[in-house]
Amino acid sequence: MSGKVEVKWADRQFTLNGHISNKIANGATRNLLVHNAIPNGLTEARIREDMDHIHNLVIVNVAFRNGNAYISTNSIHNALFARTCMLSRTNYKGCKIEFYRDECDVPLPAHIPVSRTLAREPASKKAPLSNRFGCLDIDDGDDSSDEENRAPNVDDSDEDDTVDTMSNVGVSLNFLDSEST
Repeated sequence: MSGKVEVKWADRQFTLNGHISNKIANGATRNLLVHNAIPNGLTEARIREDMDHIHNLVIVNVAFRNGNAYISTNSIHNALFARTCMLSRTNYKGCKIEFYRDECDVPLPAHIPVSRTLAREPASKKAPLSNRFGCLDIDDGDDSSDEENRAPNVDDSDEDDTVDTMSNVGVSLNFLDSEST
């Protein structure tokens, strides 16, 4: 017996109760497995009739394999209530009722981000560097004492700032792969 199943957003928003969360962590699903259902005289019609009184419970499918009944419902909350109800009925006294794996319980596919490399225009000539914090300067004076903001001195004096590499004074660089003399 199959029919249409209505799928819609819940009328009210709710948070998951702690005891429901614990049941889910311990294996509760929206699917029930009734062991020894056929030897105890259970049929699909009988199971549907026994669960008909549960508000908002939709039994999606009932399948029988190896004498057991596999019942698919619409929600974990309703499956928990249905299991409790079944355990209290005499028709289910010789049956072990447990949850079985939900066919929708598969990991979501991993999202692989697609990198979009845009062709960039070649960099044009570099603009002269300026102090990006210059607009924050609260001094109206032009006498900046900041070394960073000063233009480099071009000194054409005769002083020599070079180091004499031929003298024995200074630093010696000996590399590991070079022969030492």
